[in-house]
Amino acid sequence: MATLVLQLLTYQKTETLPFLLTSLKNQTDKDWQLYFSDDGSKPEIRAKQKEIFENANLNFPVVGFFDEENLGFAGRHQFLFEKHNADYVLLVNDDIILEPEYIAKLRNHLDKNPTTAAVSGIILRWRFDDKGQPIKKQIVDSLGFKKTRAHKVFDIGAGQTFVEGKVPTEIFGVSGCLPMYRRAALGKQLFDPSYFLYKEDVDLAYRLNKTGWTATLVPEALAYHQRTFQPGLIDRPRVSYKVQYLSYRNHWRNLLKHLTWRDWLKDGWAILPFEAAKFFFILFIHPSIIWRTWKEIL
Repeated sequence: MATLVLQLLTYQKTETLPFLLTSLKNQTDKDWQLYFSDDGSKPEIRAKQKEIFENANLNFPVVGFFDEENLGFAGRHQFLFEKHNADYVLLVNDDIILEPEYIAKLRNHLDKNPTTAAVSGIILRWRFDDKGQPIKKQIVDSLGFKKTRAHKVFDIGAGQTFVEGKVPTEIFGVSGCLPMYRRAALGKQLFDPSYFLYKEDVDLAYRLNKTGWTATLVPEALAYHQRTFQPGLIDRPRVSYKVQYLSYRNHWRNLLKHLTWRDWLKDGWAILPFEAAKFFFILFIHPSIIWRTWKEIL
């Protein structure tokens, strides 16, 4: 049987962690290990995290790593990926709640489909109620990635009301919030650490597509995500400068890294107007993002 490791990252918060751990305890498939790492949180946050783990009465093994350095989402997951050699790896955010068969359904799909490199279930959203308890909503967080002719990659259905049975049959890739990957398709690199944060999962989707692997949505698997960053021009002014910069920089890194001159000739008519509109919007809001991005890329 293929081995499985769950990789959990935490950063500067603890309020959602108990609900994640409870959902992991309730999984029907318990044949796995959890590799946990905090990514440079404050000492008081780390102390609270340790307390939560100690009081959780876990029924699965945990291998923990505490490091003062903040490597970002991409760098820290790559750090954990190099600490084990499991056949499959499931990436877990601390703001996720999994339904009991989530792991079993994804694992079973990879077992039966050797050409599939990445799988994810239906990811809906949740929030806290007035008493600090989770409310599971029928709002889509991600049904996988779709890529347009303009090479805009986005979460299918994000922010829309979920309709039972209306799920995509083909997807470009899977979101980084709760995917399961096949190590044989990844080689030595899960994510490129230089991305730090944002679009590293898109980079991986391009990589897997270019090498002939497929990604699949498994509709029988269900989980919930408390999303903090919701992309879009309307929300963008409320997002931190750092997030906007990394998102824009890494988007262009993906275009330059993965598109060939044939792609530009074929799809340039769609790419250039889309990028021009984004360029001038960001130039108006935060012109230094444009300067920093192209200075670094060039």
